[in-house]
Amino acid sequence: MDVPWRTTPGLVRSQADLLWKVHFRGSSRYLILPIEFQSEDDRYMSVRMLYYVAIACHGLAGLDARRRQLAPGEMLPPMLAITIYNGRKRWRAPTDVFDLIEPVRGWLARFQPRLQSKVLDLRAVAGQPPPEPNVVSWIASMEYDPSAVNVSRVVEKLREEYPGTQHVRLREAFREWILGAAESWGIETEVLERVKSLKEATMIYAGVEEQKERAHREGRTEGSATVVCRQAGLKFGPQVAEQLSRLLEGLSDPERIARIGDRIIECETGAEFLARAREM
Repeated sequence: MDVPWRTTPGLVRSQADLLWKVHFRGSSRYLILPIEFQSEDDRYMSVRMLYYVAIACHGLAGLDARRRQLAPGEMLPPMLAITIYNGRKRWRAPTDVFDLIEPVRGWLARFQPRLQSKVLDLRAVAGQPPPEPNVVSWIASMEYDPSAVNVSRVVEKLREEYPGTQHVRLREAFREWILGAAESWGIETEVLERVKSLKEATMIYAGVEEQKERAHREGRTEGSATVVCRQAGLKFGPQVAEQLSRLLEGLSDPERIARIGDRIIECETGAEFLARAREM
């Protein structure tokens, strides 16, 4: 599998998320495979797919003959546009751009654009392992479950099944996907540019997931402390809320903060509440 076209680092969505050139086994012919990831049902997704296919054709045929990639008289390759969907609701959008055009009759109907695309609904295929190594299903798996554990598992499968130099560009495409996710969390560009291997990218991604989980835990703790201080202030006044805020500084256990909050209801005075909070 060859990957001659890629989006910019970070998977900027001005083009398809992935645009692959897949060679037919034992032949010089190939298939163009635009892939787009969606988390929501998009009524006009087929229009975007038509655009991606048109851009791919334009890149091959080119208006400028000096940049044309096709030989004189050579045909355009076949194409298969795929939307990988991981939303909760069932996909209902039309898969053919023709179905979005106002119906017309007679000779004009023959001249309306058509493009049938394939929607891969991850919920429909979840739990059905492919019979053999399947790169598209691996990508879908990472979109469906972007945890560091799953991404690492997919990368290990990829490295085992496609280790040779002939698959370098495929591994680079996975590296781009992983670094794009890392970049969205704010990792410095200089750091990402130094990541040369798929294994290094996976390590970066695992670190990002750990940071996200830590931030989530800290956010829960900070939010709980804020709520408890506000409740204490409403019952006992701002001075008690201020003392409680200092008491809760550095406290990282949300359950303990919640138990302190329970004492607001039980105590009659601010002094009693603070004394019991210090004991916990």
